[in-house]
Amino acid sequence: MRDYAKKYSGVGKRQRVSGKGASNSDGERPFRIIGVVAVVAMLLGVAGSLWFGIALQDGLGKLDKGKQERTELTATNVALSAEKEALLKQEKIEAAAGGLGLFPPSEKQIRRP
Repeated sequence: MRDYAKKYSGVGKRQRVSGKGASNSDGERPFRIIGVVAVVAMLLGVAGSLWFGIALQDGLGKLDKGKQERTELTATNVALSAEKEALLKQEKIEAAAGGLGLFPPSEKQIRRP
């Protein structure tokens, strides 16, 4: 048999029932608030971490694309520089001028200041 003496006290008085009452819920409320804040903080941390990871991958992709463009542009620049040097050779210019019917000036035509 169970002993109910601890739960009920006093004769002729109002019965006092021990158990969980409203006073215990007030004591649990701060822990619930702390728990909710901790869970929200954790979710924000996870979301921030995922966002940062995606941003980092996007930045690395752009960096790699920029490096590829730089190597392509450097190769194009080298090719254009070589073509420019070939076009600026005296023999090439004289041959093109001869094809147009032009000729070098004579000594009488050259004036020097």
